[in-house]
Amino acid sequence: MAIEETLKSRKGRYGRATDNALVSQSLMDVVRHNGPSFKEWSDLHKMIVQMIFSKISRMACGDPDYVDNIHDVIGYAKLLENYLIDKEKGVPHDN
Repeated sequence: MAIEETLKSRKGRYGRATDNALVSQSLMDVVRHNGPSFKEWSDLHKMIVQMIFSKISRMACGDPDYVDNIHDVIGYAKLLENYLIDKEKGVPHDN
């Protein structure tokens, strides 16, 4: 599949990239600027939350019933859970 075809199909599924950028970055800005503990987050923590916001944005801007988005949210949440459990136990994280 040519890249233009891929972009067209993704736009149909997820909505416009500019809308997604606005929604996902707005969500992250709320946490970044209003979350007192945000400064304590690891880079992995920040990245995973950003990816979850990206998936939420895709549901808000595109097809809200596309199950793959929620599947990805669950996967990212599990990665964060594993990281935090390992951190609590003092186990080095390998994901």
